[in-house]
Amino acid sequence: MKLNKLFLYLFVLLYSLDICDAKPKFTDKQVAAMIPKYFARDHNSPKINRTRIYGEDGEKILHLNIAVNRNRYENQMEYALSAMASVCQYAARPFDKFVLIMEPNTRQFNIERVDAKAKCTIDYFIFKRVKNNRWSDKCVSVKDVKDI
Repeated sequence: MKLNKLFLYLFVLLYSLDICDAKPKFTDKQVAAMIPKYFARDHNSPKINRTRIYGEDGEKILHLNIAVNRNRYENQMEYALSAMASVCQYAARPFDKFVLIMEPNTRQFNIERVDAKAKCTIDYFIFKRVKNNRWSDKCVSVKDVKDI
């Protein structure tokens, strides 16, 4: 009898510790509202033109359109993907893919689309479990919109 109580107390203790350690989870609407706030706190962040969350082919997708300055193109792309990863790690239902449309501020350059696997991108930017080479080879693809 005492052994059963001991197991019960141990189970309740471990379960309560697990609940206290849980991360908050947000709805899609809350995640979409957090993205502009995340960008607003940094004055060097790119301007957001559009934010969408939708499903396509059974995948949950976070889609951002940003205005990019060609002088800071790489930094703005990484900043946007890092912001998406930072906010989306708290989504109630995890995202499968991030889509980033980069609209240049001059007509000389083409609009580009970045497709990134969400889990891999979160592992790269947040948890540092993925190396840069693997992330750029396996997790991200960049294409001109006119080629799609």
